[in-house]
Amino acid sequence: MSRKAALIGFLVVQVITVVLWVTAVLPLMQPNGPPFIGTADETFTGRIFSALSFNFRSGETSLISPRFNPAGPLLWASLLMLAAGAAGFVSLQMFRLGRTWISVGLAAVALMLGLGGIWFIVEQWSGDTMFGAGSVGPLWLYAMARAFLLQFFIGFVLLALSIVTVIAGFATKERPLGFHVVALNWVVVAVVWVVTYLALYLAPSLSAGATA
Repeated sequence: MSRKAALIGFLVVQVITVVLWVTAVLPLMQPNGPPFIGTADETFTGRIFSALSFNFRSGETSLISPRFNPAGPLLWASLLMLAAGAAGFVSLQMFRLGRTWISVGLAAVALMLGLGGIWFIVEQWSGDTMFGAGSVGPLWLYAMARAFLLQFFIGFVLLALSIVTVIAGFATKERPLGFHVVALNWVVVAVVWVVTYLALYLAPSLSAGATA
């Protein structure tokens, strides 16, 4: 695969990613859509791991919605994604040096770390969470989380298939068959999540706490 073809392939994947994100948030950008920054406390209900509280006196049952904790599951997701991106980057460098099996091992580790990060993201959105005023609206965050999951699994499948081609001997340093492209895309996937966490979860949460 020539450098030009590799660059085109990389750009095509990024365009697909942008389309996924735009498609996810476009319905929320309508005139009557939810505000991007919440002006009041809002609760997202995941409905899978909902915690219930029963009042014996009134006989009423209510949901227990803990406030979003930036140091909770999404912090662990971000650390794992950061490690996954680093492993993918080093894997790419090892492949360029011709250290094929080290590269394959690092790429496999990158995939496992990425799956760990996804597990924590799903855990966060499977329960009930209250986002305070000044935070990005939960509907916006949820839509972008779903878009990222699609981006992640595209990157995951591409990298996994590339690992198979290397193990089978079809892809080599002299004939990479796109390994450089998918490994670099994996780094982009990890960076996208880390930036998303810092910009849309951590910064607004700290700002809202400071002004409360």
